[in-house]
Amino acid sequence: MRTTKILLADDHTLIRECLIALLEKSPGLEVVAQAASGMEAVRLAYELQPDLVLMDLVMPDGNGIEASRCILSAFPDMKVLMLSMYGDARSVRQALDAGARGFLVKCCPADEIVNAISIVSDNGFYLSSHLQGVLEHELESAAGRLPLTSREEEVLVLMAEGKTSREIAAQLQISPKTVETHRMHLMKKLNLTSIASLTKYALREGLLLLD
Repeated sequence: MRTTKILLADDHTLIRECLIALLEKSPGLEVVAQAASGMEAVRLAYELQPDLVLMDLVMPDGNGIEASRCILSAFPDMKVLMLSMYGDARSVRQALDAGARGFLVKCCPADEIVNAISIVSDNGFYLSSHLQGVLEHELESAAGRLPLTSREEEVLVLMAEGKTSREIAAQLQISPKTVETHRMHLMKKLNLTSIASLTKYALREGLLLLD
């Protein structure tokens, strides 16, 4: 039986220990390392090149979305399975846009985690059954509204956090001119006219993940 080597990334020690105990009881699964932050997950992925990264969505020092993008840009064949306490449609969409092959909520049963790892490892795709209703609601609520791209959402969030165009450009590795273009598109799509109104929109829509 082929062994699937797993990098486990979660900033809570207790959750990591519970997941390791679960996964190491499962034949064919091996946890080769654990990370407590996004940057540590990226570093270990580069060093160890595991088959799959079980990634928490919200972590310090680079969240799961940013870490997934960095890892998959270097190792496109590596699999990322997101495991998070956040089960809203926006978080799911951001994870999938970043290249994750699946998304689980932390309230799922233990055997579902093992099953999802097996499916994703075999080049499949897995979405937690808990998310079905959430995604259907997202589709209904989005009717008649121009959707934002994942990049536009990133720019919007950084603007809402008070970052300048140059700071946003440096963080996203794009040009300041591109940031300004995204801002104009955001204002046009949302029919807003100022940074303050964009910030209010981001807060109202829950785009900011608060600790």
